[in-house]
Amino acid sequence: MSAFAPQSFQEIQQLFHLCEPTRDLHGFVPLQDLFSAAQRVFEARPDEAGDITAIAKQLCCIFNSSAPAQHEMRRLARQTWHAQSKQAANVLAWMAHHDLALPCPTTLPPSRGLALEADLLHDSAAFLTQTNGLYPLNAAQQHLGFDTSWVLDRLTKSQTRFEQFAKQRRSDTAILVGNGPSLNVTDLDALQGQDVFISNYATRHQALFEAARGAAVSNILVAEQAPHVFQLGAHWRFFPVWLGHLLGDNDKTIWLNALGGPMFFSEDLAKKVAWHATVSFFWLQILYCAGYRKIILIGVDNSYRQDKTLKEGDLVQQTTPDLNHFDPTYFQGKIWQAADTDHMQASFELAKQIYEKDGREIVNCTVGGALEVFRRADLKQELQGH
Repeated sequence: MSAFAPQSFQEIQQLFHLCEPTRDLHGFVPLQDLFSAAQRVFEARPDEAGDITAIAKQLCCIFNSSAPAQHEMRRLARQTWHAQSKQAANVLAWMAHHDLALPCPTTLPPSRGLALEADLLHDSAAFLTQTNGLYPLNAAQQHLGFDTSWVLDRLTKSQTRFEQFAKQRRSDTAILVGNGPSLNVTDLDALQGQDVFISNYATRHQALFEAARGAAVSNILVAEQAPHVFQLGAHWRFFPVWLGHLLGDNDKTIWLNALGGPMFFSEDLAKKVAWHATVSFFWLQILYCAGYRKIILIGVDNSYRQDKTLKEGDLVQQTTPDLNHFDPTYFQGKIWQAADTDHMQASFELAKQIYEKDGREIVNCTVGGALEVFRRADLKQELQGH
């Protein structure tokens, strides 16, 4: 692959502007649009970006390589009467020629998916040693199986990457950013020079993107609806291995054996990590294992406006402005899963126990919000004190 690696927020947003409208309309980006965007990149910095075809390949990986995009292109290619049929077929052929597609998991009957998950939860280490087995994902009404040898390869590579990540921390303090509305009244200038970690669509917020050292996604719907927004930039990236059909790999991507089931807190990421309740809990385990001694929370409001009849995991189509996040367009036009703030609180209480048992601390510097598990403090004062 080429040396093309856009890092600035402005350059990445320009690429999104060139490719997103077509992707949103058709489910993929045709070759003509990929090469047009690649030409723009090449003209902007011809000495750095490599050749146009190499740039187009990387853009194709970002926008077209996910399993859902492949599925949509195959569907359109079969419908020879459709206006996009030939374009879809051409992209598929070009991707096959250059080996650009991500693996497509097997769709499982729900009963088999749940049975495999029970075996995985019982003994994940033994489960991963099975040959010709399937590693399950049961989430968001999907039941998928991934080749266990492929999963084990991803997890093994990630152990060395995580060691590098842990060694590169600037201090023993990390700032973990939630995506609540309180971010709009938080002084984000204080994040400069800190080890900052963000999640989900915070990658589309310029100040957070530029301050972040790492970004994480632990929800299949978040990754599935906009996989491209997590694949550009210089961040470390943390994903459950079962998002490998949606998100591409690179040397700064760390894949984790993320499990549900009874709640637990992982003190050894090489074995497993819990993805319960909230991506913030996912992050707290990662940062603990990386050696951080103090975690400062901002934007973790721990409150949601949603229909009281909804239960955790129910699918919600957001047609109106999103009042639960810092940006009213955050989930607008997308599907999200109903939250359970009691479950979130339980996960935070467990994290607090583990941190304090080892003499570490989690401090809540969120402006307002409903989370009262941790000591509260002012962000600037807490940073000055560490």
